[in-house]
Amino acid sequence: MRALIVDPDAPGSLRLGTAAEPVPAPHQLMLEVRHISLNRGEVAFAGQRPPGTVHGHDAAGVVARAAADGTGPAAGTRVVAFGAGAWAERMVVDTTAVAEVPREVDLADAAALPMAGITALRTLQSRSILGRRVLITGAAGGVGRYAVQLAALGGAHVIASAGSAARAGGLAGLGADEVVIGLDGIDRPVDLILDNVGGPQLAAAWKLLAPGGVSRTSGGRPASLPCSSRTRCSPSVRPRR
Repeated sequence: MRALIVDPDAPGSLRLGTAAEPVPAPHQLMLEVRHISLNRGEVAFAGQRPPGTVHGHDAAGVVARAAADGTGPAAGTRVVAFGAGAWAERMVVDTTAVAEVPREVDLADAAALPMAGITALRTLQSRSILGRRVLITGAAGGVGRYAVQLAALGGAHVIASAGSAARAGGLAGLGADEVVIGLDGIDRPVDLILDNVGGPQLAAAWKLLAPGGVSRTSGGRPASLPCSSRTRCSPSVRPRR
């Protein structure tokens, strides 16, 4: 089957090639992949994977073969999946790592959900956000846009930070109570930071944390944070790969 495989000698360490057909375990289904999503970290660090590896985690498609143990969706079901080896014509995935896609949702849109959506969700689940002030930097990106919507649904006061006015468009419509460029105009402490930028902006945002506030990052440029008992800092909360 055709697949995007790791090749250290190829540009970006990825090339279109062929791979062996995957063999499902009893608790796994076979997915006919229709659409995939490429995430920044996967592409940036592809060269760290063994040569020949079928790369990728996010895919959407149709169940070609249901799991032998009887769990999960039946053959023919449209699903979105999160698992290793997604960037291929077919992949095997645990039945606990798929979700049925409603008919009104395009599979191409669904494919962009798993890694970015789970990252945003897990970050926001790190503490109660009801009535809290939540700052989301890099809010115009994939993780950021999911986080804005989820935080708004969770009852937070959402401050969405974007890199420019052009990129900030549409964030208010997703549920942001405040939309700022960089950190301009934030004049009150925040309880939770979901950072997607890193570097000097993360260091500056840290200073906005209220006592007991939490700062989490989903990746970006390195930053030096003077963490203390007043605030808690956490590394990336991306799903384990």
